[in-house]
Amino acid sequence: MDLVKEIETALDACESPSIRKEYEERLQEGLLVRDENIHSHFCAYFVPYNPSNKSVLIGDHKKSGLWLMPGGHVDAGETLLQTLNREIEEELGVSDFYKERPDPFLLSVTNIVTDVRPCQKHFDIWHLMETDGENIEVDLTEYNEVRWVSIKDARELVTDPANIAALNRLENM
Repeated sequence: MDLVKEIETALDACESPSIRKEYEERLQEGLLVRDENIHSHFCAYFVPYNPSNKSVLIGDHKKSGLWLMPGGHVDAGETLLQTLNREIEEELGVSDFYKERPDPFLLSVTNIVTDVRPCQKHFDIWHLMETDGENIEVDLTEYNEVRWVSIKDARELVTDPANIAALNRLENM
């Protein structure tokens, strides 16, 4: 399945008519990945979640200066599944976590306000990564620190609206 079809399928997870419309308009523009459009592109996020103790992994992200859940930009020629597995391996040291792409549980749009980075808008497709965290080895080149925390404790650290929406969705699952 190509990226456009994957994103169109992911729209089934979108409960917000305004976000759905923004995604549809962005799909019509084309040039969906960072290599093609450095200012506005699609990203895949994953929420490491331990269902046994209801904790999430969040990190103090060096570039953004925010506490965030892991994820990253879709690269040219990648599917969402390939992006998820690449990002999970890069950030958490786990190879081929997903055998097939899980259904996303949230779609968000992040407007990036910074003079430092060329990114201006991310179209974020969120996936749940159920794990006990046993085999995770976090790459600390991207984070100042990472923590497994309860959703309640994550709310005290996370300020990014898309990450808050992911916590809300996770809490209601």
